Order: sequence, then structure tokens, then C-alpha cells
Amino acid sequence: MDIFETDIAPARPYNFGLALAYLRSSTAAILERIDQQRFSRALTIAGSDVLVQITSMGPIDHTMLHLQLTGEKISKEIAEKAVSWVKRTFTLDTDPLSFHKLYAHDPILGRLIHNYRGLRPVLVADPYEALIWAIIGQQVHVRFARKLKLAFVELCGRKIAYDRTEYGVFPQPGDVAMLKEESLRDIQMSHQKARTIITVSEAVAGGDLNLPELRNVDYSLACKTLMQYKGVGRWTAESVLMRGLGFPDAIPAADVGLQSIIGRTYGIGKKATEEQVRQLAERWASWRGWAAFLWWFQLQAEELAKVNSK
Repeated sequence: MDIFETDIAPARPYNFGLALAYLRSSTAAILERIDQQRFSRALTIAGSDVLVQITSMGPIDHTMLHLQLTGEKISKEIAEKAVSWVKRTFTLDTDPLSFHKLYAHDPILGRLIHNYRGLRPVLVADPYEALIWAIIGQQVHVRFARKLKLAFVELCGRKIAYDRTEYGVFPQPGDVAMLKEESLRDIQMSHQKARTIITVSEAVAGGDLNLPELRNVDYSLACKTLMQYKGVGRWTAESVLMRGLGFPDAIPAADVGLQSIIGRTYGIGKKATEEQVRQLAERWASWRGWAAFLWWFQLQAEELAKVNSK
């Protein structure tokens, strides 16, 4: 086995512990392993399976992340792409100062920024994975969505072993494209979700849908590109732009959890409407995705507190 190691300096302040806390309670973190202060995930990079492990050193004002890659052969290309993956997935290169200035426009959000100093968006490992997760999560409870995601990975993913520990590998688009709808229906996917998952996988595998390239186009065009596929609505598209592609201003305003916590926190009611979320989010312009991520983190923290109090 080859091993590659390097240190990565995030834009400060950065709190890796909060990023790990988010992943521990996220229903989208299916293949990630969080062991105390270490992140582990098996990825396919440049056609090779590698184990990515990240730990942090130092306080949030001087945090350094240590990356270790393990694989059969770690080429220079794989190492460089892995470093880029870490920076993009954990949003390490973005200076948060402009986001922190939103305190002047919204003191309520400002308190959240203060309480979670150093927290910034953690993306889903790959835009394709984010798209599949968003489709699976449509109009179902998060607990059932997690059950479907686990079943999906078991159905068509792979497993690799490092140091006598098994790690799941997310399936490639070409493998999913070859599935029969019946196999997805057998794990409780709806007919529409099964059809959409296969359709978008065919598009990605065939090159008709280049998800990474959407980072380089206008926000509205990126949304329209995703929404041209039947079964991909605005919520799904915005979720992918935010969680899969890292658009800082993307906000899936139809998200039930987001509507709930914003409605309660801002005195709108038990649940804000999609339009109310969009109107309120105008004060977070340019950083709506970052703000939504903090609200999701707060929602997860509240739900965890309820469970622990029982």
C-alpha cells in the first residue's frame, strides 16, 4: 500500500470539530466515518480507490488539517486531486469575513455565527452523490431517506478494506445506469424516484450532464440544466447546487427543516412558507447557502438535544 501525507491550512477561523459534529448527525453522511476527531472516507479518484483520512491540529485561529491517503498506488495526480477534494468538500479556501459581516443585517443569524464560530458548509463528497441523495430525499422523512440511502449503497455500491476495516464506495453513474427499475423498487424506491435515478445516471455516465462544469455557469442556468430532467424539481436542484457544487448563495427554500427552524426562530409561525424563507433570506444575499447550512446545523443540534433529554 502507498501512503501520501500532507498538511492543509484552511482560511481562518476554521473549526474542524464542528464540521465533524455536523457529519455525525447528518442523514446524508452514509459512507463517512467519524472516529473522535478523525474523518475517514473511501473515494474513487482518477479511477483508483483510496482511503481519505483527515485530522486537525491546533485551535481554530491556527488550525491545520492533516491529510493521509492510502491506496494501491498514490500517483501525483491522485494526491493533487485528493487535496483539491478536501479543500472543496470542507470549504477551506473561502475567507469567511464577508459572511461574518451579515451580523449587521441580521443579528439573529449573527448570534448563530458567533455560537458556531469557525463552522462553514461541508459538501456531499461528489456532485453526483449529492444529486442521488437529493432525489432519494424528496418528500420523505429524513429517517426513511437514510434507510433508502443505506439500501441503495448496499444494492449497487462496493466495499473495500483497509487495515481490516471495511469502507463503502459510492457507486459510479455507469453502474447505476445499468440497474433495472425493479431492483430499486425492491428497496422501497417509488416508481418516479427509480426512473429519475436511472435517467440522471445515464446522463452523467454518457456525458450529457457534466455536473462539475455547472460550477462554472450562472446560478439560474445551473438550476435549469438540472431541472430539465423529469423528477428533478427546484428543491432538488438547489440542494445539489448548495451541497454538491458549493454555490454559496444557493438556498433550497422548500426544505421542510429549514422552513421549520426559520419559522420558529423569526416568529413567523410553526413553519415558514417557501416564499417567506426566500424573502427573509434576501438579507443573507451572496451567502444564503452558508446561512442555510448554519440553520441546518442548529436544527440538528436541537433535535439531538431532544433525544438526549429523553
